[in-house]
Amino acid sequence: MSQRKINNIITINSNPKARTEYDEDIEDISFYHYSKFENVNLINKNIKNVCKAHIKKIVSQQERTIVEVVALKSISLNDKFTLKNFINEVKRHRKLEINDNILKFYGITKQENANNYMIVLEYANNGSLRQYLKTNFQKLDWSIKLNLAKQIAIALMNLHDNNIIHGKLTSENILVHNGNIKLNDFGINYIKSLTTIINTPIQYTDFRYLELFNKSLDIYSLGIILWEISNDGISPFEKELITKSSTSTNNDFIVKIKREKSLPGIPPKYNEIYTDCLNHHRNSRPDIFEIVNDLSEININTKNKLEKSNEEKIPKTYNYNIIFIKKLFEFFINCYKTQSTGIRSTLIKNYVREHNLNPVKILHKMIRYPSQYWFTSLIGFFYQHGIGTVVDNQMAFKLFNLAANEIIDTSNFSLRKLSAINKEIGIISLADMYFEGLGVEKDTKKAFQIYSKASDEGSLKALNAVAYCYDNGFGVKKNEEKAFETYLKSAEKGNSIAQFNVGDTYIRGAGIKKDEAKGLQWTIKSALAGNVDAICNVGYYYYNCRRIDKEGFKWYVKAAEKESFEAQFHVGWRYYYGEGIGWDYKKGFKWFKKAAENDHFYGQYFLGNMLYEGYFIKKDIVKAIYWLNKAKDEITNAYELLEEIISQMIHYVNHCNSTFSLLEYVIVYSLIKVLFAESVENNLNNKNNYNNNDASEGDNDCNELTRQIQEFMNKEFQYYQMDLPTGLSLNIDQLKLLKGKVKMIIR
Repeated sequence: MSQRKINNIITINSNPKARTEYDEDIEDISFYHYSKFENVNLINKNIKNVCKAHIKKIVSQQERTIVEVVALKSISLNDKFTLKNFINEVKRHRKLEINDNILKFYGITKQENANNYMIVLEYANNGSLRQYLKTNFQKLDWSIKLNLAKQIAIALMNLHDNNIIHGKLTSENILVHNGNIKLNDFGINYIKSLTTIINTPIQYTDFRYLELFNKSLDIYSLGIILWEISNDGISPFEKELITKSSTSTNNDFIVKIKREKSLPGIPPKYNEIYTDCLNHHRNSRPDIFEIVNDLSEININTKNKLEKSNEEKIPKTYNYNIIFIKKLFEFFINCYKTQSTGIRSTLIKNYVREHNLNPVKILHKMIRYPSQYWFTSLIGFFYQHGIGTVVDNQMAFKLFNLAANEIIDTSNFSLRKLSAINKEIGIISLADMYFEGLGVEKDTKKAFQIYSKASDEGSLKALNAVAYCYDNGFGVKKNEEKAFETYLKSAEKGNSIAQFNVGDTYIRGAGIKKDEAKGLQWTIKSALAGNVDAICNVGYYYYNCRRIDKEGFKWYVKAAEKESFEAQFHVGWRYYYGEGIGWDYKKGFKWFKKAAENDHFYGQYFLGNMLYEGYFIKKDIVKAIYWLNKAKDEITNAYELLEEIISQMIHYVNHCNSTFSLLEYVIVYSLIKVLFAESVENNLNNKNNYNNNDASEGDNDCNELTRQIQEFMNKEFQYYQMDLPTGLSLNIDQLKLLKGKVKMIIR
């Protein structure tokens, strides 16, 4: 299409602020010269402000010109509907365009020699839903009707999911294009005033709206539309001349609705759905997510080929899962922009867990989605971090490469915007893979080149990465002054990760004169922008530099709640030792556990130690060994405590001075079996021959502890912990009888 940007086309009075305040938003709106439109005619003689028109469009890939049909709808900019109102509507509308059942917005035009603006919209060739139902009622079987109902419900779900109330939902405002639903009436995508709602036809209006105008109003209107679909476009009481004055109370209207006869053959579940939507009590009506779910559970047993073809027209992703994927990707984008690499996977895993969804199923949904081009980087992230699958860096590299080289070719503004961000994430992630040597041979020079190119194209994240390379001499000669300048450039443009790095650079005095006050200012700025590492560092600064314990603890807790494992450990430490707050071992245990689960080695050590000692919690040797084993390679104290525990257990088993539960016996015996091979089994059979020196020789060499315990834990721990009974005390004779069974279990 022949078009240009709308900036400076629209002006509202002579106030310069009115012309410039929204320039950035206006730049995203395409302007079409009215002279380029051909065959402009009213779509309906009764509707004076909507026209059908043709415009030529050049298909760049095929280098040919096609004629596209569009709709032109007049708008009037005035004191009641200002440029600000219009831009906000466009922004709201574009958020919804990811759903193909929402009418697409292309741009704006202005009639020549007239002060009349028109918005350019997608054209629906089948007219309104009511027209479509009445015209095609003989062709529409229940599989098609049900799919129409699903599409309407899903489109409304998209609105409600974005906290938008339609407020004017009727079968005349819903369009049909090539048999698919298009939610119409651009300009309703904000909460209407009650005076506007009054103009809605009475059949669709909930008379209880005067009590509270909320989403239940749309649910009521949806119930009427579902009824119409089942009755081939006949409106309730179409043969009656109903006015608001003829219906005096809410109850009278509801009674009339329920008195209407529906046609035979309607699926019982469908009848139940629209009846629930028309419930007199608005709080008893289902929400849109329930309706979408209930409609999806209706199965139409028919061999009609139209069922299959029509189902294929409805993208399978237009359900709650794709809504979640979109929200997950938006959350991922926010993490990518504001958080360091280390914490992102934890945040994504927790986000999925908080929504009670299975990461395996989410990954499966994303892989099967036919148009992945706007979130391929998210799929790559799942493979890179083993979310819903095993870690597969080669697959992650391929997906990041795919995202980085994606050609963005869509007129959908929302998808175009998401695709551009997806491409940027793909490029940066690809560089990260080269930087770390994940899924590809390590090449820091290539990583630096990719970062540099992306930063030249405007990526603030890449600019921060370039600074990091200068700061540490990765892929380029180390230059701390250049690093600081580059960090600062990214930080001043709003990158919270760079802001954190500027603060850290001031505190370290690297490439710039040391200035802790400025460092704290930049760190707090990053923290207020949501960077979790910065929030944690503010806590550290108040604790260790200013000795303001309460303020430091407050920041630590804030970071800990946002999944900073470093902050989680420090909060646990403060409760454990009572630093700045009162002692509370149980709270200390809680936060050590959170840190341990997020792979913080000291958190794992302290958790294991508390489980072993039984500090104000139930003693659990098995779990103590599990967590100490995880920390032993990094924390010397964890290794030494693990050795001590194992030595004590060997002694107890050989001398049998104590009784064990079945669970404890199996774990202890299995550990010893794995760690010290058959020599210990012989000692168990003949406890009088036990010799501490022998136990430390040959296979008893504790230098093998790391490999052997890890091997056992990986294979056996979860099985024993979950499936074997506890609380059975056994003496030495019973232990001997169980040896055969234990051998079978641990093979």
